[in-house]
Amino acid sequence: MGSINDDQRPMLWGVNSLFIAIATLGVVGRVAARLLKKLPFGLDDWAICVALAWDWALYGIFTRCAKVGLGKHRDAVGEANVAAFQKLLYFFQLFYILGPPTIKLSLLFLYRRIFTSPKFLRIIYGLGALIAVWLIVSVFLAIFDCVPIHSFWTGGGKCLDFKKFGIGYAIVNIVTDIAVWLLPIPMIWDVQLRVGQKIALSLIFLLGLFDCAAAFTRLMTSMLVLGEYDVMWVYSRAILWSIIEISIGILCTCLPTMRVVFASLFSKKIARALGLSSGGTNLPKSHSRPWMRSTQYSELESSGANVSRSATHDPLSSSHHIQVREDVKVELQPIPPTGKPN
Repeated sequence: MGSINDDQRPMLWGVNSLFIAIATLGVVGRVAARLLKKLPFGLDDWAICVALAWDWALYGIFTRCAKVGLGKHRDAVGEANVAAFQKLLYFFQLFYILGPPTIKLSLLFLYRRIFTSPKFLRIIYGLGALIAVWLIVSVFLAIFDCVPIHSFWTGGGKCLDFKKFGIGYAIVNIVTDIAVWLLPIPMIWDVQLRVGQKIALSLIFLLGLFDCAAAFTRLMTSMLVLGEYDVMWVYSRAILWSIIEISIGILCTCLPTMRVVFASLFSKKIARALGLSSGGTNLPKSHSRPWMRSTQYSELESSGANVSRSATHDPLSSSHHIQVREDVKVELQPIPPTGKPN
């Protein structure tokens, strides 16, 4: 066992500050991409901005927790500071519960803009409804997890089983994370894009699994310490991983849109190697179907791709689509004269 004077706060300040900065830069990059493309903000952009606000709220509460002794041993900070920390913890768990569902909804709004397949949209709407219901129920339970509410930090009231509630929330969070992040990958490989672009886009969405890993780590670090006496010390890792999880989720959600910024910063050669630029109009021969998608947004569109807007009617949808296709040159040869029939 370490000394009573051990202090984790320098590490907590450094890591939390780093990840809140990364999340903020991700959103700034997303906004820059919108400005470069001269595109308006959509629901996915506003949702990720709201998620960033929740992240900053968590960071703000963390700063208050650090001032009352989070990261130090309970016996070194005094019971008055412990009571103040427990009150702050109530508000911290509220803002944390808001974070992951908001990020997932932002991703689903993004998919809604990119893809127009009716079957895919039905999956998006169903998953979005599930996440929205989960969010509402979780927020309600978090607000009233103790009756009266102040008994959360004062004790003496009737409270939910925090361990069961936390594990239940985390399981839904991780499962829906995996579903939302992997959802577009089959669609990406079914459209006419260069193989390098497909790989790059797939890797971007697979990076979202780091968010799942952070959620799992938070689950283990928070559930295993519930009920411990030394709350100021043992809860510090749970708060740390809460901010890391939200920040990674925000960054990964912004990466598909930030491809525009990357393509403008990197040289054409590097961008082409990363699948950020098509490097010309030649597309490999593929049996993939034409790329049916929204005409307003171009997260998956490469700067050099041969893109044409089509107003043809599709039997599955009456909306306009963007189709990525190859140019086909057709030459009409004169027909040699034939003799007159007898």
